[in-house]
Amino acid sequence: MKHRSILIAVACLIAAVWMVPVVAWTVSKDFNGRMWLAQVPALPSSADVAYQQWVDDGNGTLKPGEAFNTVDQGINDVLADEAKANMASPENQAQMQQQQTTAQQMAAKYGTPEGQAALRSMTPAQLMALAQQMQPQTNMPSAVSPDDQQLLQKIGDGVYSGKQQVMADVLKLQTEINTLDGQWDQAVSALEPQEQAQMRQLPVCPGEAGIASSLDMENLELKFADQRIAIASQYLPQFAPIIGKVRVTVLPEIDFGDDALAAWTQISDPGLKQQVSPSAHGAQQQGLGDVGIVEKMVEGVSSKAAQTVEDKKTIQKKYANAHGC
Repeated sequence: MKHRSILIAVACLIAAVWMVPVVAWTVSKDFNGRMWLAQVPALPSSADVAYQQWVDDGNGTLKPGEAFNTVDQGINDVLADEAKANMASPENQAQMQQQQTTAQQMAAKYGTPEGQAALRSMTPAQLMALAQQMQPQTNMPSAVSPDDQQLLQKIGDGVYSGKQQVMADVLKLQTEINTLDGQWDQAVSALEPQEQAQMRQLPVCPGEAGIASSLDMENLELKFADQRIAIASQYLPQFAPIIGKVRVTVLPEIDFGDDALAAWTQISDPGLKQQVSPSAHGAQQQGLGDVGIVEKMVEGVSSKAAQTVEDKKTIQKKYANAHGC
């Protein structure tokens, strides 16, 4: 059974060697996780300021403004540049070509009935040796220089040592945000029965099927729209210290990613650099993820506040031709 398992593994390697990823990265120019964190927009101080962070499409829908798009697009460009450079580098193309050549040779040799029979006749040791032959070569150095050893210490396994604590602290702060968000919703919900009751008390116009004038309805709706805007402006400052704590919480992990990637760029041995590339870039991506967490928190609160201003503008458009009885 063990022999058959090894045989199957070798066959899978022959089929899959075409898809073995080539692990060698480049660094996107001018990128730094701390820099992108600094680009995340500040939490707005009022609903009107929040509205300025968004783009109104004129149909009641708000889209992220330039500040949010700059961070999103910037991070996406970094990752895209890395992927593109990774595929385009001569080193990667040479290694990929070598892997494809190996796959072709193995498929030609062992893809025939005779080759399959030869595989079945091999001992487990021979099969293992064949499997190792098909694995991509990493060109690891026999000895690591003292300078590279120091750089490796900054990279480690690519995971910030305090990651679990960072995650726990962020989740705790997210709970605080959710609680505050729920209180905001309750304050807004309390306005609904008041608005409906006052709407029923509006004087009706004679001969208008028992309904109030559009001007009176506009004034009432705008009155409560202003109250929702005021509530948004009241709650916005309460989110600021919480999101500020999130920024502080994730900063060490972002710095770890920046330091790991910077160290990776200075490794002198090509084989060693290729081997630790996933760890260094993994650390970088963790930092990018942390930047994204902060941005989405700011974006979510800002969007909710900005929508109250947009709702008021929608009411004004709806009653553009309002008139009295």
